[in-house]
This record gives sequence, C-alpha cells and structure tokens, in this order.
Amino acid sequence: MQFFYWNASFEIGVPPIDAQHRKLVDLINRLATAIAEGGRLPHVEALIGELTDYAAKHFADEEQIMDGCDLSEGEKMRHRGSHRGFVDKVRQIARRDDLLRADVSEQVLEFLITWLVSHILGSDRKIATALHQSRSEEPPPPPPSVQQVLIAALGETERRFRLVSDYTPAMIWICDPSGGRGYVNRAWSEFVGASDDAAHACDCDCDWCAWVHPDDLDAYRAFLDGLLAAPRPGEIEYRLKRTDGEWRWVLERVLPRHDSVGTFVGLVASAVDITAIKLSEEMLARTNRELEAEVARRTAEIERLMLTDPLTGVGNRRQLVETLGRAIERAMREETPLGVVFLDLDHFKRINDRCGHPIGDRVLARVAGTLRANVSSRDTVCRYGGEEFVVVLEDADLDVCFKTAERLRAAIGRIRLVEISDPVSASAGVAQWSPGLTAETLLAEADKALYRAKEAGRDRTLIAGLAAAAA
Repeated sequence: MQFFYWNASFEIGVPPIDAQHRKLVDLINRLATAIAEGGRLPHVEALIGELTDYAAKHFADEEQIMDGCDLSEGEKMRHRGSHRGFVDKVRQIARRDDLLRADVSEQVLEFLITWLVSHILGSDRKIATALHQSRSEEPPPPPPSVQQVLIAALGETERRFRLVSDYTPAMIWICDPSGGRGYVNRAWSEFVGASDDAAHACDCDCDWCAWVHPDDLDAYRAFLDGLLAAPRPGEIEYRLKRTDGEWRWVLERVLPRHDSVGTFVGLVASAVDITAIKLSEEMLARTNRELEAEVARRTAEIERLMLTDPLTGVGNRRQLVETLGRAIERAMREETPLGVVFLDLDHFKRINDRCGHPIGDRVLARVAGTLRANVSSRDTVCRYGGEEFVVVLEDADLDVCFKTAERLRAAIGRIRLVEISDPVSASAGVAQWSPGLTAETLLAEADKALYRAKEAGRDRTLIAGLAAAAA
C-alpha cells in the first residue's frame, strides 16, 4: 500500500534528483507496508538497510551536482551535514529490536516523512535554484511553504498510522495529556464490541471504564494517572470485558508520546490477551499447592511411620525419646509433675513357645490397644521393645502415676484370647521426674522398679525408690 503520496510539489526540476527522491519515497512506502502487514523483523530490517544504502548513493550523486552549482561553502557544508545526520539516524533505527511495535513504527515513519519533505522543499530546492541561475534558465515556480506541505504530509502520516494499527492484532489506544482517549484501533473496538463513539469517550465517567473489571478499575485508573502525572513507560495486567461478556486478562504496555520538541502529548498503549497464560499460571500454582500438600501429607505420614511401632500401632522407642524429652522441658519450664510407667508382660516367652509367635503378636497388639484405651489423649503409649511398654504421664504426680499403673495392669488382666488358656498379666515400675533427671535416667529408675516387681513375684506395681508393693 502507499503510505506517503508523491505529488508535483516535490519536483525540484532536476530529473536525476527527482527520480531518486521518488525512489526514496517508494522505499518508505515498502517499509510501511511491511509493518502494516505484520512482516517479520528481519524483513523490516532488510528494507531499512536498503533505504540506508540507497540514501547514501543518492546523497553522493546530489552532492556531486551540488558541487557544480553556485552555492556558498557554508550552505554546502550544512547540506552534507544533513545527509550524514540522516544516515546516522537511520542506522540507529536499524539497530532497534522493537520496530514492529505500533508506537515505535509510528515514530520511525513520521521521522522519515518529515525529514524527506523538509529536505526536498528546503535544501534541495536551493540546489535547483542555483543550477537554473548558473544556466540562465527560468527558475521553477515557488513551491508551497514547507509548513503547508508538512502539515498535509503529517496528516497523511497520522491516517496511515491508524491504518497500520488496524492491521495489528494488539489492542491499541492513544490518549491526550488529560487522559482523553482520542483513538482506539479496530482490534480494541472489536474486542469489547464498542462503536467508535463509545470507544472514544474520555470524561471521568467515560464508557471505556465499563469494560474494565470493577475490582481492577481503581488500580488501573491510579496506574494511568501516575503515568500522566510523571510520563514514563509502564505495564499493567487487568481484566477487560470481551464482546461476549467474558472477562479476559490483558497485559497492557503504555508509553509516553512526545512531539518533536519533547513536549508530552499523551500516552499510547498496546494490550494483548493473556488469559490463557493466566489460566496456565493458576493451574500451575494450584498444582504446586496440591503437590506441596501431598508432599506435606506424605512427609507427615513418613514421620508418623518412623515414630510408630508397625506391629502394635503405638509409638516406638524413637517417639518415646522425643516425647519424653519435650515433656521434661515442659515440666522444667512450667514446674508441673511428670511420671512414667514401665510395663512388662509376665511369662510372655511361654505364650510364644506354646501358642506360636502369631498369637504372641496378637497379644501385643491387644495390650497396646488396651493401654491406649485407658489413658488420656495427652498421655503417650510407646512400645519399648519386645513385650515392654512405657506410658508417659504429663501433669501426673506419683499417686496418679501409681493408680494409673494399677488401672492399666487390671485392664491387661482382663484380656482374653481363645488360643490362650492362662490369663495375661503384667508387672509395672513407676518413676517420678525430679530436677536433674534426664529422659534416660528417668526410664532407668522406672526400669529398676519394674525389675524389683518381677523379682517380687510379678503381676504387681512398684514405685522407684520404694520397697512397698501393691497386689
């Protein structure tokens, strides 16, 4: 398509130069077409390189003609400087990696057209006038003022920019320094299902606000107000209502716009639908949370298994050590009583020998269940090893510990299995914690009392340090 139209106003009357000017215009139009039709960056870069090379050739030819005409040396130097400045600027443009962004392409094309028009109607006209005078020829008619042609050309540039932006899938809008949206492209209007009039509304109750999710509107307004107050690049994610009523997440990048003298003239924004990305992020986050919860559950289960006796389901010796250590720390800190009951089944080897180990295992499981059923939830039952069990009793003085041990022995004595003719019984040793005792020494005291109960005839409870026994 044609981005910039050549007309007779740009003829300077020097055929070789006029032909080269038209070639430059053709290259600019090709560049605009590549951008408008969504060309790939390498193709756009190639066109800019072609423009640079041809401009250098044109400038060399023009300067050779200029050297043969009656212009002052100062004018010739300024003309050559203008050529070098153009080439340097285009080379800078060629190094950019964001040439396909609508706001950047608008600036690039505006620069090319502005420079070309002003140069043709300014410096190049002087060359033509000097050549005609040296040949005593009639000078060409005066051209329209540079300002008039530039205004017309830039108006055409603005129209072409809008045409270019309508071909891009990104949603583009432009606002003035007060925030009034004077332009939205076709993609934006089609996304929200808005007419041009509605899309361009810009007062404080503007219609475009109706398309922004209510939960995002205040933050979005604050974001734009901040960029209008202190112009700078920014980006924001928010939800925009699509024409079918669905709320979609968009990522919007906003840049300040400045005129040729650096005055802030508003903002230009480009937005893309990122709903699929957001959904993927949410799905990934949910999956991660579920995975973390599953890992935590399995970790807790592993830790539980590491602290649990697999045969009886009560705590193992490791749990006993950890629990008793914490209980002693609490007793020291809060000055509360603490005791342990050490139990051992009487003549358990006889059960294994007569009835077999599977029956013995059933007895151990029944004993563990009986112990748990006869203590409070804050007390801990652990299998110490073999047929030995330990019960940790927090907030229990010596009298409570002794009575608990007797209750537990009585409950064990009520266990009946059809495979066993003799009743099950147990001996117990009770120890009370006192400052200076460790978990190991406290258990050792209870174990000594248990040993004495065994020597005294079994099926009884003895207290550490006392010789008395209870039936």
